[in-house]
Amino acid sequence: MMKTEHSQGQVIPFIQNGEYFFKRGVHAYQKQELQRAVKYLRRAVELNPNQGVFQCQLAAIYSDMGEYNQSIDMLLHVLDDVDETMYECYFFLANNYAYQGLFDKAAETATLYLQMDPEGDFAKDTKDLLEMLEMDQEEQADSETSDTEDELIITYEKALRMIKEENYYEAEMLLENIVTDYPMYWPAQTQLSRVLYLKGHTEEALAYTKDLLQENHYLPAVCQLAVFYKEASREAEAQGTADVLKQVVPMNKDHLFQLASTLCLLEEYEDAYRFFKIFKARFRPEEGNFFFQYGVAAYETGRIQEAKSQWQRAKSMQHTGASVLLEKLEHNLLFSSDVSYESWMYHRM
Repeated sequence: MMKTEHSQGQVIPFIQNGEYFFKRGVHAYQKQELQRAVKYLRRAVELNPNQGVFQCQLAAIYSDMGEYNQSIDMLLHVLDDVDETMYECYFFLANNYAYQGLFDKAAETATLYLQMDPEGDFAKDTKDLLEMLEMDQEEQADSETSDTEDELIITYEKALRMIKEENYYEAEMLLENIVTDYPMYWPAQTQLSRVLYLKGHTEEALAYTKDLLQENHYLPAVCQLAVFYKEASREAEAQGTADVLKQVVPMNKDHLFQLASTLCLLEEYEDAYRFFKIFKARFRPEEGNFFFQYGVAAYETGRIQEAKSQWQRAKSMQHTGASVLLEKLEHNLLFSSDVSYESWMYHRM
């Protein structure tokens, strides 16, 4: 412990109490120095074990690091043994359960938070989370339904080919026919709004997507809306949509990849990296574009060697963008702007 000499010889101790370490931890967390933040907050908790706020903040950092079980254990300890009125713990628990794919438990704890503190600081975020959970359950139910006609799938895939070939007029006609015959087939509605955007009808595309989301919170449409906002330089709306996207992990494989890739485009790299890790833990990636985008998120969060490793895997799958970035990295000519550019080039909505 540090000491300072008083002018008359008296020794005055410099007391580093729990509040001191808590503030240091929060400062490190704001700078995304997560390991340092954990070190300071652990010390704060040791000095003030009955201060629930300290433990709640530490639990939030564990969650950001992907240490969901450790975060959950700490939050439950706060509620059981420290302060049962710290209702925000239920909100953080709901997010942890959602990240783990435990959607029923996530919905249960989110609902409990709203019951305990309906006007709380996290009330809006909790309602958004519940909406996303409900949407995901609907998607899961839809994916288990096997009565979609073959003709619908054939027409939809043809429309996607037309988009890829930039034949937007033909794609629009095909998609409009699908929407007329199958108004609840959300992928077609989402792609139709994309075609409108690609044709330069930005406001019409935005309005169409918003109308779709009023009917159903279809995750790919939310991702697409965020990208529209970003490309239109509507940063506040892009950020707001990104915040919604961060709230839940989809069970659907394609949706999970699209979510991670979209957050990468929105420059929410730490969250994108976390979702790519979740994808890799749940599924077996088979496309070069996955490893390419994963590498982008790793690079932009300072994980250079991991980025190199992911891009090498993408290159082995003949991914041109990964080859470009690796070449520049090898000659110390790689800049963040190069990575961002290639990421946009290879984004798949």
